[in-house]
Parts: sequence; C-alpha cells; structure tokens
Amino acid sequence: MKPRILIVDDDEAITQQLFWTLSDDYDVVTANDLASAVRRATVYEPAISILDLHLPPETASPDVGLRILEYIKGHLPKTKVLVMTSADSAHIREECFAQGADEFLNKPFDTELLISTMRRMAPHSLDLA
Repeated sequence: MKPRILIVDDDEAITQQLFWTLSDDYDVVTANDLASAVRRATVYEPAISILDLHLPPETASPDVGLRILEYIKGHLPKTKVLVMTSADSAHIREECFAQGADEFLNKPFDTELLISTMRRMAPHSLDLA
C-alpha cells in the first residue's frame, strides 16, 4: 500500500504538478483551503502533508497555512509536514519549525530535491525505490 500524502495549495498548476510527480509512489489527496485541508487531513490521516502557507482568504499572509500546520501537528502528530512556500524568511521558517514542521522547501522547488525529501520523510517500513 502506498503512503498517503495530502497536498495543500491554492495554486492549481502547482497542485497538478505535485500530483503527477508523486502519484506513482504515493496515494495523493489534495486540498486548496483551510476547510478542505482540515477535513481531508481528518478523514484520510496522511503520512505526509505538503503545505503552502499563503492560502485563501488571507493569501498575503502565512496565517492560514500556519493554522493548518498547527491543526495537523496537534491532531495527527504522526503526520510529517513539509512546508513548501515562497514565504522564505528566517522568521517564517523558524515559526514553521516551532509549530512542528518536519521539512521546509522554497518555491519554486527543484523536483529532484522534492522527491528525495519525500523519500526521507516517508514511513521507513515502505520501500519506494
């Protein structure tokens, strides 16, 4: 059985790119806002969540993404969270790690780096060679 991942991003092009890049090795579920992210995280209990920070209705601020991160780590502590965002400041990065993020990648992202990061984060009982 493939590990389940949740992709939370409001940019449809990025969501589709991530889906097609990862769907061979993972069971991919997507969400594009706070409500759908919380609902899908609760129902599907992903092994890994890929989380953008700038989400509706406050796309100019990382607050919605940070709320989702807080929810996932508070309710699904075994879920690994990869924050992948264009909000690349030391303060944002520190805030993400303080709230439990496991990894942090900048957008635009390198596909090979994403794949290696996902393999590192995936449950070790599964062979994704």
